[in-house]
Amino acid sequence: MKPSLAIVGASARAAAASALRAGFQPVTADLFADLDLRAIATATRISPYPEGLVDWLRTIEPPGWMYTGALENHPELVDQMAWVAPLWGNPGDVLARVRSPSQLADVLRDAGLLFPETRSSADGLPQDGSWLVKTYRGASGSGVRPWSEERGARNEKDEASLAAPGPTLPACYQRLVPGQSCAAAFVAAGGAATLLGITRQLIGEPWLGAHGFQYAGSIGPQPVSNVIRNTLQHIGKTIAERFELTGLFGVDFILSEEQVWTLEVNPRYTASVEIIERATGIRALAAHADACRGFPIKPSNQSEIQNPKSKIASAFHGKAILFARRDLTIPDMFASLSLAEASRQPWPTLADISPAGTPIGAGRPILTVFAAGRNNEEVESHLRERVATLEDQLYAVL
Repeated sequence: MKPSLAIVGASARAAAASALRAGFQPVTADLFADLDLRAIATATRISPYPEGLVDWLRTIEPPGWMYTGALENHPELVDQMAWVAPLWGNPGDVLARVRSPSQLADVLRDAGLLFPETRSSADGLPQDGSWLVKTYRGASGSGVRPWSEERGARNEKDEASLAAPGPTLPACYQRLVPGQSCAAAFVAAGGAATLLGITRQLIGEPWLGAHGFQYAGSIGPQPVSNVIRNTLQHIGKTIAERFELTGLFGVDFILSEEQVWTLEVNPRYTASVEIIERATGIRALAAHADACRGFPIKPSNQSEIQNPKSKIASAFHGKAILFARRDLTIPDMFASLSLAEASRQPWPTLADISPAGTPIGAGRPILTVFAAGRNNEEVESHLRERVATLEDQLYAVL
């Protein structure tokens, strides 16, 4: 019998699939309990969220539990749940420190690494879009906006809105760094960090119905020079050691020529992990479990973190999140065909499937699309073609 692992967060589907590949039987609680999640795990839709997670965890008493996005924004809740069952991940005090832009900036700059200029006040800042206002409390790019003339005219009200609630992570202002948005995934153990992979992020893509700085997908592995890779390894080790991280974590960064500008740290299973798993065969949850149980991670011994049955290590993979362009309801045929694609083995071509009749508000995610190719450009082309086809099918019946 596979050991049980409880997984909680806004969406548990990707982590649950990773857990299955790592030899665990996932038991999940999130906001959606999508059809494809129900097919592979015990799935509960939590309300109220996230407060209801505490009572849910008490009812199942798992041998271990982990969180996905965006529970890192609720450090006190994480600690409360850690009293109920063993936490495989980072506790509240670690979350509060590593999610603090000022503390992160100090640690990185002390190590000779780059972090964008960040201020706690908008006083004197230009309102031409060259600065961003961030809450560091959202997920997937929520709470990030340009500091522009429009917002400047309403700055007092907006600052209060962005900063509350959440006493540990008020709004801050950060200089915009131009370049390619990327993410690196690591696993930390004993102050060391192993780089698992690098992806390019799809941010605010209009062809997906996304906007602004909204996360809309990942493509990888992202080719980088040895200089960039060494810098990322230095970043991962510095963060893991100074903030005492354990298990999986991600670093969002801007790649500007040969410079790496760290933006933030996501101290948990991240959205890019499943793409790295597809592209490399890595069993990320196996490495996470070992790290959280005190076992060393051995990057030289790939059998510790890789699936030897994987035959796709040289391929490029990507995923794209399709957002609703207007209010809609999931049609019966669309749901059944999507679920069939989400059930494909070993790798689904669609995921995050809502039941027929589910209302989806404008701007909300509909589902996730996967594609593979000979390079990242081909992957994106396949994703665009598939998204266009799905939208034709979806909106034609409305």
